[in-house]
Amino acid sequence: MKSWVWLFILAVACSWAGEEKSAHLQPVRLGKKFGYVNGQGVLVVPAQFDWAWPFTEQRAGVREGRNWYLINSQGSRVAEERYDWVGPFGGGLAPARDGAKWGFIDRDGKWAIRPYFSDARPFSGGVAAVQVGGHFGLVDKTSCFEEIAGVDMAPPMGDRLAPAAQGGKWGLIDSQGNYVLGPQYKEIREGSEGLIPVREAASWGFLDRQGHLIIKPEFSTVDRFRDGWAKVTCLSGREGFVNRDGHFSKTKPEPEGVMAVTTVTGEP
Repeated sequence: MKSWVWLFILAVACSWAGEEKSAHLQPVRLGKKFGYVNGQGVLVVPAQFDWAWPFTEQRAGVREGRNWYLINSQGSRVAEERYDWVGPFGGGLAPARDGAKWGFIDRDGKWAIRPYFSDARPFSGGVAAVQVGGHFGLVDKTSCFEEIAGVDMAPPMGDRLAPAAQGGKWGLIDSQGNYVLGPQYKEIREGSEGLIPVREAASWGFLDRQGHLIIKPEFSTVDRFRDGWAKVTCLSGREGFVNRDGHFSKTKPEPEGVMAVTTVTGEP
């Protein structure tokens, strides 16, 4: 793990420890179970949890068996959602895990950013450290996929989309972790110039940023769009280029305003 990620985690741990001392309720272990005591050392939440975190922002993650959930500063459960792990809150959000994926929940226990990351750390100073496919990055609450490999960060209209899989099928999610296009394709790659390569069975085509199929899957291989054209291989094996309207050309036309230059050798 990169050194800046460890520094980030250390800063979070220090701020968490400081809040632990000032919280109204403190976790305490009695035998094999955890409960909470108040400032006078009186047990006010019975020792019934298999694990209990200190309170952050009037919320704490607790575990019973394999299930995690939230409690408030009175020791009452918040909502009915359960998780596979819950971290401390920072700026109104806490990292939480569902299966193998991480997202962020709000203080009501709702998914503010649905599980997408392979790892996620608590927010501190307005940002959180995350990991996707071995790549580290920092995210904030409005641009959740900043610096994450495989995501186009310069789409029109300020949209931010990322491929996401569920049950072996791929769709597109926005910066809040909500599906713009439900999981239905075999594979989705990084997009460029407003078009996203998508595979249906063994054939590739292109989607727009609203999830509409713009170029039908009729290629065995595709590349990203550059200067309005994408390199492709037809199912017949013929190689060439396709433009945004789906028109095929054996060679890539020169961009408008660019003059072709011919190299001449020898005496004139």
